[in-house]
Parts: sequence; structure tokens; C-alpha cells
Amino acid sequence: MMKFRTHRVLLAAAAALTLGLTAASAQDATVDDLRMDDAWADLTVDQEPILTDLQFAKLNNLAFQAAVTKICDGYELDQTKFTEGVADASYPAPEATTTSPDLMKQWETAVYFRLGASYGLLLAEGNAHTDLFCASAAELKAEPEVPNVWK
Repeated sequence: MMKFRTHRVLLAAAAALTLGLTAASAQDATVDDLRMDDAWADLTVDQEPILTDLQFAKLNNLAFQAAVTKICDGYELDQTKFTEGVADASYPAPEATTTSPDLMKQWETAVYFRLGASYGLLLAEGNAHTDLFCASAAELKAEPEVPNVWK
């Protein structure tokens, strides 16, 4: 039961991270849109054969936390926790990849590509709207149910 709740909270947190900045833009008439919606759509359009929704949410959470360490004061990435988080987020691999080393390598490359692309988009959004981005980080850090990879 606790594992299911944690997954539900993680998915909600990922949704808040990816939608929270857009909601903030509605409050500020001088900002058209704080999200790079088209870039996110391009990144996620073909994720299904690569990642489950939960895996994508976990990787986005890790990418967000890594981006926070570059943009917001007072955050430092714990490399061990981050590495364990990536391993957890990418498990299990699709069954087809477990029988072929070549397919496994292709799948791992796709996972790391998506993690890096998410990290890059979050860096761009966070640097464009630092106050809102760092406020989101503080909210995430205060949520005990969401895995935290900061020191």
C-alpha cells in the first residue's frame, strides 16, 4: 500500500512540476507561458515504447532535482542517491531488451537521452523563471513522500 501511495504522489509531483509553471503564468498577464510546451510534447510523444508513465515521472523528478542544483541556492545533488534513483526509474527494462544485448544498449541510450533532454528543458525553464522554479523545488523538498536525491 505504501509503495502504491508513493507512486501516486510521485506522479502527482511530476505533474505539478510540469504543469505548475503554466498555472503560474496564468496569474501573471505579462508572461505568455512559462513552459516550453512544444518541446515537452516533442520529447514525450514517443515515450511509450521506451518508458512507462511512472518511469518517465521518476526520470523527470530526477532531472528536475538535478536542474535545481544548478539554478537554486542551497541544493546539492547526492550522487549516490541520484545513481540509485536512475537505476530505480529505469527498472524494469522492456522484456524484449533482456534477451538481446544490442536492444538493451539501444534502450539504455534512449533512457539516458530522455533524462538528459528533460534536464535540459528544466534548466531552460528554471533559468527563465528562477523564483517560481526554486519555489517549486522548496515545495518538492518539503514533500516527504517524494524521493529526494539532494544532500
